[in-house]
Amino acid sequence: MLPIERQQRIVEQLTVHGRVLVSELVRLCQVSQETIRRDLSLLEKKGVLLRSHGGAVIAQRSQGNIPNITSGHSEQEATFRQRMNENVSQKMQMAKRALDFISPGDCILLDSSTTCWFLARQLPDIELTVLTNSLRTVQTLAPKGNIRTICLGGEYSDRYEDFSGVVAEQPLKEFLINKIFFSCSSLGNDGYLREGNENSAHLKQQMLLASERKYLLMDASKFSHPSFARICHYRDVDFLITDSLKDKALQQELAWNGVNIIDCSQRPSAMQLINNSIGEA
Repeated sequence: MLPIERQQRIVEQLTVHGRVLVSELVRLCQVSQETIRRDLSLLEKKGVLLRSHGGAVIAQRSQGNIPNITSGHSEQEATFRQRMNENVSQKMQMAKRALDFISPGDCILLDSSTTCWFLARQLPDIELTVLTNSLRTVQTLAPKGNIRTICLGGEYSDRYEDFSGVVAEQPLKEFLINKIFFSCSSLGNDGYLREGNENSAHLKQQMLLASERKYLLMDASKFSHPSFARICHYRDVDFLITDSLKDKALQQELAWNGVNIIDCSQRPSAMQLINNSIGEA
């Protein structure tokens, strides 16, 4: 069951009964208490319900009518198959630059973005440990005998071709992860990286916490673009690898906050000069 379907089920139960219990929703939706509590928190922010001890009650203004909670959120996000055909040249360009930061012996984490799938396709068959929640990435790396591939597991989504949930988070605690390479749906004007669905955002938060160095791969179409669930602030990122960053003010803001900018449209020497000049300003 997709998050948006689960939340609509919660709203329907509220409309019929006026109140819901976390324990009942866990049985109904076959997910963890933590997942249900996140759903209730999200619906409370939308004004659909009021949380109470052990559950929630319907908000007064929602009575007698089932709110449409889906508009503009995770149901609008494209499938993996759709996204893998978008901005292909930009993703390949960013993936090639990301290879410069991967060395034999690294233990790296790749998220389930199509950008990181392009990176997985280009990884040389060298001694690496790769953790990922992406089924496509696991399949891509399988023929590369020198790469140890570990699938995080968890609840599978056919729409995103990935795994998420508590089970996916557990292996992150068992490994010393040198680097994470990840993408996101948007970088908003508030400085936060966001995802199109809350399950993906939450897992990426845990991935970032488990990784020493953080590399964000993001094409120009995602700057100042609205999205749904918050991952982290850009200050939490060490490197931004992008196909193009023409906004000088954003360049300066990122550099002042310790983010190293790798602009694939610039020659490496020119990009180094940009970072240095901003740092000395």
